[in-house]
Amino acid sequence: YIVYFVGCTQSKSTEQAMSPERKKAIEDSLRKIKEFEIQKYWSTAYEYYKNENYPEAKHYIWRVIKLDPEMRLAQKFHYRDIHARLANSYVHENKPDSVEFSYREGLKFFPDDAYLHENLGFILRRKNQSDESIEHYKKVAELEPEKSATYKILGDLYRRTRQNEQAIEAYEDYVQLVPDDRDAQETLTGLYRATGRGAEALQKKEELLVQHPDDTSLMFELAIAYFDQGNFSKSLSMFNRLIEKEPDNLDALDKMAQAYLNLEQYTRAVNIYKKILDLDSNNIDVICAVADVYRLQSNYTTARNWGRRAQRVSRNSGLAFITVGMVYQESAKNCSAEKGSFDFDDRLVYEMAYKEFQKGTRDPNYAERARRRMTGIESLLPTTEDRFMNTYSEPKNKCYSWIK
Repeated sequence: YIVYFVGCTQSKSTEQAMSPERKKAIEDSLRKIKEFEIQKYWSTAYEYYKNENYPEAKHYIWRVIKLDPEMRLAQKFHYRDIHARLANSYVHENKPDSVEFSYREGLKFFPDDAYLHENLGFILRRKNQSDESIEHYKKVAELEPEKSATYKILGDLYRRTRQNEQAIEAYEDYVQLVPDDRDAQETLTGLYRATGRGAEALQKKEELLVQHPDDTSLMFELAIAYFDQGNFSKSLSMFNRLIEKEPDNLDALDKMAQAYLNLEQYTRAVNIYKKILDLDSNNIDVICAVADVYRLQSNYTTARNWGRRAQRVSRNSGLAFITVGMVYQESAKNCSAEKGSFDFDDRLVYEMAYKEFQKGTRDPNYAERARRRMTGIESLLPTTEDRFMNTYSEPKNKCYSWIK
C-alpha cells in the first residue's frame, strides 16, 4: 500500500519534510483500504454462513479477525456477533474445543454479550464445570433479568454444587416469573425442607394450591403435611375437600380414618373404614383396623367378630390372627385390673391370645411380630399347678362373659 501511494522508500530527509497533511492523507487512504477489505471479507463470510457453507464462512471470518484483532471496527461494520458465528461454524464441524475457544475470545472484547455468556455457560455445564458455569449464567441474569430460564438453570447448578440457599434464591426468582411451573414449585418446596424451612415449604404448597385449586395431588400432599404436624383437624378439612373430587381415593380415606383415630373420634373412623370396604371388601388391613378401633373402645365382642371376618377372608393372614389375639390380651389385662387381682380365669384368656399369636407365626410376613407377642405373655399362661388346682378350661368370671 505504501509503495502504491507514496512510491519508493523515502529518504530520512524527505520523510522529515513530509507535511502533516500528507501523512494524514496516507493514513486515511490506508485505513479506507483496510476497511474496504474488512467489509468485503465480512460480507463474503456472511453470505457463506447464511447459506450454511460453514467451512468457507469460517475462512473469511478469520480474515476479518486478523485484520481487526482488537475488534475496533465491529460496531461500525456490524460484526459484534462474529465470534458467535465462528463458534457455530465449529459446532457444525463438531469441534467442541474450538467452539469454547471462540466464545471465550468473544468475551474478551464483548464482556457484556449475554449470548456468549449463556452459550459458554452451557458448554461448561455439560462438562460439569459447574462453578465457572454459574458465573456465566449469573452474568446472563444480570444482563437479561427477565429471562426466566436462566434462573432455573442457575438453581439446578447451585443444587448440583450443594449451595441450597443460593438455589432457593434462584428458584424464587424463577417462579416469580413463571408461577405456573409446578415442577419448579415442587423443587423449591423441597429446597425449603432440605434447609430446615418447613413452614416456608408448607406455605409454598398452600400458595400453589391457590393457583391450582383443583389439583388433588396438592390437596393430598397438604393434608399429609398437616397430618405429620399433628394438625389433624386441618388435615381432615383438606382430605374432605379432596374426597369431594375423588370419592374413591383409598389412600386419602385410610389417612382420614387415622386422623379421626388420633382425635379419638372412633365412630367417624369406623365409618371411613367402612367406606373403604365398600370399595374393597376384602381389604384385610382395613378389616383388622376396624377390629382395633372396637378393641380400643373395649367392645371386645364386635372387635373379635371383625377379626374373625379377616380370618375368613384369608386363613393365612398373620395379621388377622394377631388382631384377634390382641382382643383377648387386652380383655385379660383390663379385667384383671378391674378385679384388682390376677387369677386362673385371666391366665386362660391370655392362653387364648397366645394360641391366636401362634397361628400368626405361619405367615412369614407377620411371623416375627407374632412371636414377639407370644414371648410377651408366656409368663402369664396357666401353669401345670394352675390346671391341677382348677378343673375348668373356660373363664367363669362375668368380666369374660363376652367370650361365650
